[in-house]
Amino acid sequence: MSIAGKTTSDDLNFYSLLGVLQSGMWLQSDIEKYLKQYKLSHGRFSILLSLNESLDNGLIGNELSKRLGVGKATISKMIDRLAEEKYLICVTDPIDLRKKKYSLTTKAKELLHKIIPGYLQRLRLIASNLTDKEKKQLLAILSKINFLDPHRTLIEIRGKTITEKSSQIKALCRSGSEEDVDNVMAYLNADADLPTTKVVDFYLGTVNSIEGIKRIEHYLFNGSQMQRNYCTLFFARRNEWKIVNMAYNRGLIDYAQAYSR
Repeated sequence: MSIAGKTTSDDLNFYSLLGVLQSGMWLQSDIEKYLKQYKLSHGRFSILLSLNESLDNGLIGNELSKRLGVGKATISKMIDRLAEEKYLICVTDPIDLRKKKYSLTTKAKELLHKIIPGYLQRLRLIASNLTDKEKKQLLAILSKINFLDPHRTLIEIRGKTITEKSSQIKALCRSGSEEDVDNVMAYLNADADLPTTKVVDFYLGTVNSIEGIKRIEHYLFNGSQMQRNYCTLFFARRNEWKIVNMAYNRGLIDYAQAYSR
């Protein structure tokens, strides 16, 4: 049946936005399935994740509502449930008693430590067919959609300041688990600037756990050229020349990289 006034553009509107809707539903369904084993919904997990990533590990309800694009009433219900389950601490703002600031309990941090590795791995798999450039293009395209409400905007990618990076890298190296070393090595990518590499170089030497050292050795033999360079420095400063010589003999690093400190 033909519809008066319908154009080809209307079909594109329908199918393109339907594709966004379906993709979002499938993505949320997959994440909800993963989170079910931890007795969390995607919404409640998002609250915990947002608090974990906040600079001072604390946000008020309105900030959470805006950040997650969820109504205040819905956020309030999820917060109440998380508080009942001992995942959140609520502190009243001394300046404005009407404001309540929420932060994570030790119980919540321990739960996130269990959840996040598998969660990130799932997202990597889902996004595996996209290049980093395509992911940025996707964000740029989605941000152009008019959601008919000026308060509904996508979360922008905010680059960490060097102070934030330094604090995170220091904590990761101090902990020194396999996952922590993976996260530190992720900073050594094609977009890494000089201050960031200097921070990694400085704090990588503080890794002392057996698990962490073995992971650094893994990157010496299997990482990118930049990662191999800094792993070489790590072992050279520890006078572990057997490992450095092995990497050099395999052609993974050149003479200057192997023996210049």
